[in-house]
Amino acid sequence: MKQALPNAWSSLTWQQLCQVWEVKQRYVGNADVARAAALMALCGLTVDGSPTTDPATGEAVYRLKDADGQAWAVTARGLSHMAKAALPWLDFPYGDPGEKEERDDKGKVVKEGRDPVRGYVSPMRDALMIPIETLKVGRRHFALPQAACNNLTWHQYRALQAIAPGLFSDGITDGEARELQAQFLSVMLTPRSFAILDTAGGSIRLRPHHEYRYNSEQADGLVKFWERRLDEPSVITLFRICFQAYQTALFYYAASYPLLFSDSGKPDTLRDALTGEVGTVNTIMKYAGYAEQQQVYDSNLPFVLDILNTMTKEAKEIEKIKRK
Repeated sequence: MKQALPNAWSSLTWQQLCQVWEVKQRYVGNADVARAAALMALCGLTVDGSPTTDPATGEAVYRLKDADGQAWAVTARGLSHMAKAALPWLDFPYGDPGEKEERDDKGKVVKEGRDPVRGYVSPMRDALMIPIETLKVGRRHFALPQAACNNLTWHQYRALQAIAPGLFSDGITDGEARELQAQFLSVMLTPRSFAILDTAGGSIRLRPHHEYRYNSEQADGLVKFWERRLDEPSVITLFRICFQAYQTALFYYAASYPLLFSDSGKPDTLRDALTGEVGTVNTIMKYAGYAEQQQVYDSNLPFVLDILNTMTKEAKEIEKIKRK
């Protein structure tokens, strides 16, 4: 198998992302089969005929064929082992942080450690490079859903927080659901824009360089763009991938920052939400040394969460000291 395989979710092209996502949905709950099917999809392999049985072991034997017509036999177990070695990142769309080895009081290992798997979201990391491959819808180019979720800004995250709860609310009409889906896509997927530079001569010109940065006004203008396309099968698939990516990211952040995502039990009134937002932004400005609130909203989400996590830890330490 000489095919060069992606080494992370961030390396997948849009077409590969669709293939892998559909495979994961088809075999949800069976990681070994999902990995094997994903490996075959990425390598362009198909099963040639029905499986046979190895007379010595009783195992199922599959005859795989590639795009050039070359074929070879492999057992189900062998294919599973190959897939696990080739696609270690498949079970961790936003990166596996690994696990530390744990020992009991006598020094005996009670839980084996696990090295982190390369992925893309890291609690201490700022924005990463966006893959060269992008998604094209109509004449517009967007960052891939995975890249878009990895590079969420604080403003973008807050906007998605406001939209997501209503997507599957009871009693919602088809028209309302369609509009919310369009809003979700317009916030999640950042379109390509030109970077504007001030040249040495003082004039402003467009540099031949593209950026993918969230802009709330640009997102508002894209709602109708997505709403007109929500009948297209590819856009429906895109929405499902984006929503899954969003949920996966929240799950990852909740595991990375349990102090921030635990339920406080406080009533979430509009006044409290607004007061909390202003207080949060002002505190982050102080910690990060920002002069303007917009700098906070434009900051990468993991950067903001790391500051909030540090603040929460400090507050808990002060509480402990006061109790003593």
